[in-house]
Amino acid sequence: MFIQGNKLGLLMFVVCGLVAGGGGFLLKLPDVVTMIGVGTALFLMDIIVRLRSRSFPNWLMTKTVGGYLYFIPAWIGGLIVIAINIISRLQPT
Repeated sequence: MFIQGNKLGLLMFVVCGLVAGGGGFLLKLPDVVTMIGVGTALFLMDIIVRLRSRSFPNWLMTKTVGGYLYFIPAWIGGLIVIAINIISRLQPT
């Protein structure tokens, strides 16, 4: 699934914003839970697009498939968001 420009990135941004708004404002969930949901949504959206495009060479890391932020695929960004929030939750206050 080759998508021209950054339409996919914009769609991912909007969906993650809806997840954050729904979890944080509507459901009043803690920030950690909301951000883990955002990271999971970002990870899943990008991995699903990339799995559908396995015929491309280097499909998991290429810029021509899936979302990208500078040189980092969006699925790695999602994992980073999840990890940061789990680590911050485990820190003693």
